[in-house]
Amino acid sequence: MSRSPRARTDDDAPPTDWLAELPHELLLHILEGVDDFSDCAAFSLASPRLGRLALRSDLPRFKDPLFAVAMRLQLAQRVAAPRRSPRLAAAIPPSPLTESILRKYAADRRASADYFPWLARVSPALCLSTELGGPGDNRIDIWRLKRGEESGAALRLRSLRYGSVVHCEGEQGAERLVRAECPDGTVEHFEGERDVERMVRKVRADGAVVHFEGERGAERKVRTDMPDAVVHFEGERGAERKVRTDMPDAVVHFEGERGAERQVRMVLADGVGHYEGEQGAERLVCHEFADGSVSYYEGEQGAPRLVRVVNAGNVGHYEGERGAERLVRSEFAVGVVGHYEGEQGSERMVRVVHADGSV
Repeated sequence: MSRSPRARTDDDAPPTDWLAELPHELLLHILEGVDDFSDCAAFSLASPRLGRLALRSDLPRFKDPLFAVAMRLQLAQRVAAPRRSPRLAAAIPPSPLTESILRKYAADRRASADYFPWLARVSPALCLSTELGGPGDNRIDIWRLKRGEESGAALRLRSLRYGSVVHCEGEQGAERLVRAECPDGTVEHFEGERDVERMVRKVRADGAVVHFEGERGAERKVRTDMPDAVVHFEGERGAERKVRTDMPDAVVHFEGERGAERQVRMVLADGVGHYEGEQGAERLVCHEFADGSVSYYEGEQGAPRLVRVVNAGNVGHYEGERGAERLVRSEFAVGVVGHYEGEQGSERMVRVVHADGSV
């Protein structure tokens, strides 16, 4: 519940923001009735507290990108006003919108042709227009710059049949494709001059970003950035194969043709694991540790069992199922061989064969 405003006295200084004296509920009621972007901007400049309240309350007019446009127009008028003589004030129109502002608005997903009349009213010399083009069922809604009564460069094209949206940059007659928004949420980004635009990046609906290289028609996937990994690819278009996946705690290397890439190596903080086998059945065969020791394994994918450890010229041999491998023989660099018995963790040496053959 908001507090009632304090009663003013004769000793109080005149308020600089009369609207700030009103309770929030009444202010919101007033703001909800403001439906012109220019009025929204004027209210916000007259009372910054009011503008902040509207934004925090998610009032549609104040969240629309045209609100920012209206604010710029209002500020431009206020800056220019002191420089004008009273005689010229009525003759000089408000600062018009710039082409860059209109292009930025047209590129915004929240932009709507419903507000083009407002743009035409505040900036009749330069605004936006919409028209339909294309044959039959393939009609296209085209947004253009409009200079007076003349149509200018195309900025956005939307397929009425499929719902896809294409964004363009460049002067009229030289418009080039820069972005395509697909109905499934995918956004494709392009670079290059008109008629040779090449796709350089694709942002999928799941947040993954796919990067491409190569000329138009031969763009090949080179990297996919995901929230928890980065996947690298090599090969020509249509035959890109995965070669490496970078994860926070590991780097996995792959070999093989597209669709049959198999894991061959995994780099971890403590060393490198090597794998063999076809895709989906890769099995760990050895692990090279940072201290120089190497462990060898046998067994199918997901169930490797330790069979041998090589460390500084010494070789330990193990037997038993995974998780219960026990040391059965140690071959030392000096030529001595030790034999062991007992379960894992409690192996005991039962025989030693020396280099001269004595036991």
